[in-house]
Amino acid sequence: MPRPLRRSTTLGGVRRPLLAAGLSALALTALVTCTAPGATAAPAAPAPSGAATVAAPQLRAGQKTTVTYCNHQQAKVTEPTKLPGPAPAVVYVHGGSWVSGNYNTGGFLISGIGPALASKGFVVVAIDYRLGPKAQWPDQIEDLKCAIRYLRANARALNLDPNEIGAWGQSAGGHLVDLLGTAGPGAGWDVGAYPHESSRVEAVVDMAGPTDLLTLGNQGASPVVLKSFLSLLPKARPKKIRAELKEDSPVTHVSPGDPPFMLLHSDNDEIVYPQQSQEFAWDLAANKVPFQFVMVQGGGHEFDQADESPDMSQITVQVIEFFVEVLAFHQVPTG
Repeated sequence: MPRPLRRSTTLGGVRRPLLAAGLSALALTALVTCTAPGATAAPAAPAPSGAATVAAPQLRAGQKTTVTYCNHQQAKVTEPTKLPGPAPAVVYVHGGSWVSGNYNTGGFLISGIGPALASKGFVVVAIDYRLGPKAQWPDQIEDLKCAIRYLRANARALNLDPNEIGAWGQSAGGHLVDLLGTAGPGAGWDVGAYPHESSRVEAVVDMAGPTDLLTLGNQGASPVVLKSFLSLLPKARPKKIRAELKEDSPVTHVSPGDPPFMLLHSDNDEIVYPQQSQEFAWDLAANKVPFQFVMVQGGGHEFDQADESPDMSQITVQVIEFFVEVLAFHQVPTG
């Protein structure tokens, strides 16, 4: 059973009424976000010179808006209904094999988990990123890293704490958020606007993300996923492609000091087999990176099956508890 959420805490002098009580399955179905009454937003600071982005407007409690961050990509921002001070933020990264989808896709992974997080006091940011095969790798991870830098550069306008940013994603989105958590500036993907801001995140939830591209295509339908990623790469000799796949795999970049992870995978996932998360868990453990692993029984690739265990509402509670524990309370997860 998930532990009940704690009621409140004081962080940096700001008392946060984030965590009223444990979320029940019934309460989760009733969670909604609120859009504040219309009002003219205060002008935001201009974007850095030469940046292909637009600075964020000043937002208020309960407000939703769409912003353009980097490389003409958009992000949907949902403010919590109460703002006693700068709030922790969580970024949602959609799946779609790196070639399809947008910030609204993912079923309950965004329509359920997103509103639940906002109701608990988080700024929720769902992002688009450039899609292949038109946009080749590493455009996708460069966009994500630029999105995190954008949030930090606009932290005051967006009412978020720049030291408390997490990310969650599923499938290709899980692969991308894994790289946010493991690949530092040395990977060469921190390019573009806001170069003086960090793209590091403080917590990651990976839901069925590919973690080792070299072994991804060994089973079931996973060769189709690998083929989709290969479509992002320029044509090269096989040996060079293997080196590229290794470099683009989260397992390659794991190192001590990485942020805490929560891994969720279904035992019957035939698109990205659970061995991907199991292998990643071994690498996290070997590097003493805190993590939780949840094996979902019968959840499929998208965790949306009627008889899965834990079910969708329970998964939502567990994801929220993880972000509360790590971002709001700065505690290391266990289990």
